[in-house]
Amino acid sequence: MKKSLIIFILIFMLASCNAQVNVSQPVITSTEEMPVIIETAPEETTVREVITTEEIITEPATTIAEPATEIIEEPAETTIITEQPPPAAVQARNIPVFMYHTSSENNPGGLAELYVKPSEFEKQIKYLDDNGYTFCTFDDWFNLHNIEKPVFITFDDGYESNYTEIFPILQKYNAKITLFLMLNNMAAENFTAEMIREMNDSGLVKFESHTISHPDLAAISGNDAVLTRELEDSKKQIEELTGRPVLALAYPVGRFNARVMERAKEYYLFGVSTIAGKHNTGEHDNFEIRRLRMNRSTSLNAFINMLGG
Repeated sequence: MKKSLIIFILIFMLASCNAQVNVSQPVITSTEEMPVIIETAPEETTVREVITTEEIITEPATTIAEPATEIIEEPAETTIITEQPPPAAVQARNIPVFMYHTSSENNPGGLAELYVKPSEFEKQIKYLDDNGYTFCTFDDWFNLHNIEKPVFITFDDGYESNYTEIFPILQKYNAKITLFLMLNNMAAENFTAEMIREMNDSGLVKFESHTISHPDLAAISGNDAVLTRELEDSKKQIEELTGRPVLALAYPVGRFNARVMERAKEYYLFGVSTIAGKHNTGEHDNFEIRRLRMNRSTSLNAFINMLGG
């Protein structure tokens, strides 16, 4: 009996041990799942690090682009500044500015000396072209320091012959001139707006002001309303006709005074007179520009002497 009891107790103890082993197995399984959780956490950390690196790379790219825009803009401002004419650069030069009016080969009008022969005019233009002169207008004035041999050819009033006889010569030699237009003279001289536009559009003829009605400006200088009409309205009308800025005024019959000069400076950069001689940019005011008068009787030799004198 005692042996049987002892055997029963031993069997019971062995069964209890087996039960404890079976209970512990799920714990081991749970322990194996934990590394999976631990491994997943580093993967998420790695992803976050990559995103952070991309953000760091992107930000410097934006920073570099902004200075590039500033570098492009700065040279443009510098260029504009350097294009402005240095005042001292145009000093102390004798500039030949020739004055013409109209032309006719065989039939001059009442004031015959005003009618240069087109054949003589062509000889003069050819001489200038052959001898390296640069034909200038007042658009070129502040660039004269860069021109070795400048010359100005100017015509006063505005005549049909300027288109029919002078313009073809300009086209032949690619020579530029300035034409001081008296607006009320157009109809009387059959000088049409179509002619003016064609000459203007060629780039060879620059139209400037010779007032509306060609008055003695010194005589009317006390009448501001009339003076304004002659100075301001003529400028506006010519600009509307040509689409180009009017920079210069030629005083009718060469008459002006201090009041006329003062008012002219409100609208123009240059005042052109009939005072004889070359214009010296260092000694003479830009509102007292001298000119060399060309007449029908002026020979080529006389023209050359005036040019060199």
